[in-house]
Amino acid sequence: MSKKQLLIIIGILAVVGFWIGKKYLASKAKVTKSTISMAEGSSYFTCPMHPFIHIDKPGKCPICHMDLVKVEAKAAEIQTAKNALTQSRGNVVSPPNLLSLVGVTKHKVEKMDLTIKLPVGGRFNSSRSVSFQVYEQDLGFLKSGLKFKGISPSRPDEILNGIITYIDSIIDPSSRTVRVVGQLSDGRSVPAEATFEGSIEIALKNRIAIPESAVLHTGTQDLVYVFSSDNVLTARAVKLGAHSQDYYEITDGLLEGEEISSGPNFLIDSEARIRGTSQ
Repeated sequence: MSKKQLLIIIGILAVVGFWIGKKYLASKAKVTKSTISMAEGSSYFTCPMHPFIHIDKPGKCPICHMDLVKVEAKAAEIQTAKNALTQSRGNVVSPPNLLSLVGVTKHKVEKMDLTIKLPVGGRFNSSRSVSFQVYEQDLGFLKSGLKFKGISPSRPDEILNGIITYIDSIIDPSSRTVRVVGQLSDGRSVPAEATFEGSIEIALKNRIAIPESAVLHTGTQDLVYVFSSDNVLTARAVKLGAHSQDYYEITDGLLEGEEISSGPNFLIDSEARIRGTSQ
């Protein structure tokens, strides 16, 4: 049998196994759909038009100025649902030759330097000074001297570069944002009150990070599959931090030196779900 034929057979078996496991899991899982739905987030206020806005107090959306809507869920219910979802996955024995055939590889967890770009928008106070708003949760990344770059509709063909010169000490209670001021550093000038869109470049040193292909997003949590010393794969929930190019920072759940799977992890997850429901 050729390698190509073997890959086709493995692919067909994986798809069939996935659908069988899905049907079986639907009838046997202990976590109900309504419980999972309730557990998708802790209490916060969000905008119906911009659901990525998460603010801990009532107010208006900083983008469209609509009234924010409260979303509630009990912390205990969240953790119970997430734990049950993880535990519903069984361990998977992983022969190295089979994993390599389907494109799954081992990746050793390491610390590395990351560079992230924090999106910002604002307006020019003067011909060379620009103000933009930064969310409260991003303040820990900021300091004077960081570089930023972007564009203004008044100068659509020019890339504007500058550095942060001032970070306000007061948080806007309605939007949970802080005013940041930057100064253009390349000698260019822009009409006052012109708008600005760009990003702040932030260097994160010595952070645990893994390829984004190693992360399986389930909708309620983020999972990775960790290798044991005897090549058994086990699902583990992790907390994601910053996203930089093709890597995620891991803030909790993995240790430096551990080995994880990277690649089409949905194949491993399908097998793990089938094994979990049969235990």
